Amino acid sequence: MIRIALIASVLVLTPVQAVATPSRLAEIETAIREVGTHAARVLIDDTGKGRADYDLLAGEWLEYEPHWHTGQTALGLIEAWRVTGEPEFLAAARRAGDWWISTEFQSPHPLAGLVNAAHGDRLGRLINFTTVSDGTPGLFALSRVTGDPRYADAATRSGRWLFENTAVPGHPGLYYNIIEPDTGRLWTDRSPHHPDANPASVTQVARPNIEGYLARDMCRHTGDRRWCDRFLAHARTVVERQDDSGLWMAFEPNDPDTGRVHPRFNIWNAEALLEAYALSRDPLFLDAAMKTGRAMARYQDRWGGFSYDLNRDGTSRPGSITGSATAFAGILWLRLRDYGVGDEFDGNIDRSLTWLLANRFAADHPDPNLAGAILETRARTVDGRVRLAVRDIAGAFGLRFLAMAWRDLQGQDVNETLP
Repeated sequence: MIRIALIASVLVLTPVQAVATPSRLAEIETAIREVGTHAARVLIDDTGKGRADYDLLAGEWLEYEPHWHTGQTALGLIEAWRVTGEPEFLAAARRAGDWWISTEFQSPHPLAGLVNAAHGDRLGRLINFTTVSDGTPGLFALSRVTGDPRYADAATRSGRWLFENTAVPGHPGLYYNIIEPDTGRLWTDRSPHHPDANPASVTQVARPNIEGYLARDMCRHTGDRRWCDRFLAHARTVVERQDDSGLWMAFEPNDPDTGRVHPRFNIWNAEALLEAYALSRDPLFLDAAMKTGRAMARYQDRWGGFSYDLNRDGTSRPGSITGSATAFAGILWLRLRDYGVGDEFDGNIDRSLTWLLANRFAADHPDPNLAGAILETRARTVDGRVRLAVRDIAGAFGLRFLAMAWRDLQGQDVNETLP
């Protein structure tokens, strides 16, 4: 029997200040090994495709945006390998990369060069820009650590197709979201997320889509400075569209009408702006990322957690547990601190670390699908049936944050670039 009571019991935590003691470092490394083992053996299947949502009631995995979930899990495994040297982690990341690049459309298909990144769920076979771009950091990192250019080459070809074909005329820095896989047709006046809008507005069919900082990685991989210039110009338009609150409420999956805030979307944008700062040292980008860091600090609960069901005014449904946001916010705060913003986020970082260390399924959990996983839940009702899922992405982001925290506690630069 699956012990759902665990979900309630793990929420009662006491924040502990992170201290660079041997025992603390050993605790983090143990967590990295356990979460990494779960990612390598469970989240990346035998074909290399990443798993997404584990239905607790049905005891089965549900597919959802496999390209970005696979790529992010690969990135987490690479970070775990950098700490532990565990060859299984790098082998699983490479298996994930092999699957990712095997899905590329070939000529004469109209999408030749782009991967067939089906969104899944309600969107079915439709391709979403960020289903591709959110997964690419893991592909570029994989080429850097293995010396095998195939992964970054494929990600570059996908990026080139997206940037050359989805830009919104008259709206610099915006890119259409949805692509039909058979025809290559863009959805320019309708949106699967806004089915009642006819026609849909430009902010309903397009967004900055700078998540994954794809052009930045394309520049680094190819040596073509034009991609860096394009990335910086793009990043400036993202800053221009940021709200004073540090969020980007005009664009889904945020919702300006209801005030719903997606717990990761704004951090995605801020992370890209930190990449722009690393490239240019223009304080414009650091200041904008700082606004987002402060916004997420306001939303973090006293234990370190975040909710999926989060509102702009800070109210939330506490049962919607989002370990990935806890980790991703921690990544943002750690990077900001190492860029010299001071100690403003020290308490937030410590709470994120403590939450992630505490809210994990035991490595010997009786359900092997959960053993070693970090907690992240999503409850939905589908055709009258409750679907309570534990999601993979807490592991993907959790590995990145835990590895970064491990380096930080030893005085290493968390912003260092992979070889």
